[in-house]
This record gives sequence, C-alpha cells and structure tokens, in this order.
Amino acid sequence: MKFLIFEMKTVCYNSYLYFGDSLGNALTSLGHTVEYFKVDENELDDLEQYVGKHFDAMIDFNSDLPRALMDDDSYFLDHVDAPFFDFILDHPLYHHDSLKHKLQNFHVVCLDDNHKKYIEKYYPHIKSVTVTPMTGELAFGKDHIDWDEFDKRKYDILFSGTYTAPARLETAINKMPAPVAETVYELIEMLKADSDLTIEEAVDALSETEIYDYINLDKPLHTQTFYLADAYVRCLNRKKLVEALDKCEHELHLFGALWEELPLKHATIHREIPFNLTFTVFTKAKISVNIMPNFKAGSHDRVFSSQLNGAVTLTDPTTLLLNEYKNEQNILFYDLKDIDEATFIVDENLKDLDKLKKIAQQGFDIASKHHTWANIANKLLSVLN
Repeated sequence: MKFLIFEMKTVCYNSYLYFGDSLGNALTSLGHTVEYFKVDENELDDLEQYVGKHFDAMIDFNSDLPRALMDDDSYFLDHVDAPFFDFILDHPLYHHDSLKHKLQNFHVVCLDDNHKKYIEKYYPHIKSVTVTPMTGELAFGKDHIDWDEFDKRKYDILFSGTYTAPARLETAINKMPAPVAETVYELIEMLKADSDLTIEEAVDALSETEIYDYINLDKPLHTQTFYLADAYVRCLNRKKLVEALDKCEHELHLFGALWEELPLKHATIHREIPFNLTFTVFTKAKISVNIMPNFKAGSHDRVFSSQLNGAVTLTDPTTLLLNEYKNEQNILFYDLKDIDEATFIVDENLKDLDKLKKIAQQGFDIASKHHTWANIANKLLSVLN
C-alpha cells in the first residue's frame, strides 16, 4: 500500500512529528510505501501537487486539513484519491472545527472509547472511528533494558509535561461573555465533584435543565465553547498531583515548561526537552508518573513510553488500562478521588526496589506486546482491509 503522511505542526515538543515519523517507519517495516509532506520542508502551496493522485490512505495528526478549500470552495482533501485519517490526540471537542466538515472519505483514529462514541454520535459523516493510544519506543542508542542496573536509576520519581497554572485559565474564562463563563464554572464544579464524569456527560446533564436547553440546538458546538472547563480541571488535577509528589520522601524530578511558577519545596526542575528525548529520561527513572488528560476509557502515550524504557508507570486508571494491567503487578494506580494517596504509593514502592523492578519488567512485557508502533500500524491496516 502507498501512504501519504502530513506533518503540519511543530507544537507539543514536536510530538506530532515524532508520531508521523514513527507510524511511517512502522508501515515501511511492514512493506508499505510512505511519502511525507513536512511543513518545515515544504510550502503550503505545494499541497496542490497531490490533487488527482492516488494513495491508499492520507494521515495527519490533530489536522486542520479538513478545512482547506480549493478556489471553487470544494475541499482540498476530496481532490486526492485516498481516504483521509485524522489521528485525534485530544478530546474531539477541541477539534469540532475540523470534524464538522463533511469530506467524502473522512476517518478518525482516537485515543479513548468515549471519544469514539462522541464522534460517532455527533459526526455521522465520518466513515470509521478507530481507537488506539499512541506510544513511544526504546530511547535512541539503547538496544535493551539493563535490568541489573534498575536500582541505580538516578530519578526516583519523574514527571514530564508542562505546568499551566489554573489562575491563567481563570483569566481566560473571565474574558468570556458572562453567560458562557458562568456555564464553564458550573461545569468545573461538576467535574471537580465527580472525577469519573467526562466533559460530555457534564454537558449532557446541564442540557437537561430548562435554563440550559439551548445547548441541545447544537451540542458539539456548545461543548467546544465550554472547552476551558475541561482544560481547567486537567490543569488543576496536574497541580494537585505534583504537589502530592513533592511531599514524598524521595526526590521528584520535573521535565517541562513553567514548573517554576508552582511553589514546590523539594522538586528538582529540569529544562523542557524535545519529545523524543523524553525516552532517554525515562530510561533513568524508577517511577514515571502520568495523569490522564481527563481520559476515562483510553490512555496517554506516556504510560507506554515509560514502560518501554523500563520505568514503572504510576497513573490514574482507565477502563482500557484496567482491562490490560493489574495494580502492583505491572503498573501502579492512584485514584483521582484521593490524589494525595500518590505520596504514600510512591514512597512505599520505592522501599522495595526488587519488587518495583518486577513491576517494571512485567509492564515492559505488556507494552512491548500490545503498545508498539507496529501494533498501531496493523490496526490502521485492518481498517483499510
């Protein structure tokens, strides 16, 4: 098969570029042909070279291309003879402005089964929705995990990711029209009160009341309008988790931007690094901590990237992870309802490094079997076949 992969964005520590290259490499290893359009190497006008050409699939990540129009206002993607697959790396509410466009052959790959249901409900023109989390790989220059050196790993506790102060989002919310801001704050309180609640469930609950009945006129549009409720709770939970980890008896290492804005007593703050270099950092960690971006039925790639580099993942659970993993056997779970418990979980597990190494080894085995780029490529191929 012949694939065209677009790499249109150099954001999020270049993670999109890594995902595109890694999926392309996996498809190539399986015997397929891959062509790339890289925005840092090509002009946007060069996209016209693909008009009338055939591919077995076009692929992009968090794509804006569904909005791209020709001079006659027809969709650019409809002029390429290929199904288009948009890999959505966030909740689909953030991508309403792309998903709403009724391309002739539009497909989505997403990270969470709840996201799949949301897309199928509100965007029926999308021909298929496939669920698979993204992943990582063993750090560059490594060909195996040296388990004999596990107890010598320099970072007891590692968290990689950006800090956004909730106050920054409050400022943004307060700039919204007053009725919208009031609704966002109400949704925030609902999500804070029930950590199992998804943003779409909260919006559904609000829309059942007479005062919010207007939401039902165009629910995906209004859900997008309320995106700061989801973003705020994500940032608040991340803040609470890191504050809990800062209380551990063992040292916490933070890699990412803006952590100096959060008053911490014990953590060591490192500079932000490109996405692919986080794998090298994971090889030096005993416990790598994750918090889901409000995913309840999927996973963040950090879970598997950590395991593939020999670290134990500590994360809040999702239905996907609960189906594949067992707490304290191949992963460590904490509960969003009691984030402070993470302090105890980390300290207790770091007291027994032999047991911790066994958890790391079994987590590595599961990730190596089920969460590789070859797995993702094969899932895409199964849709095409």
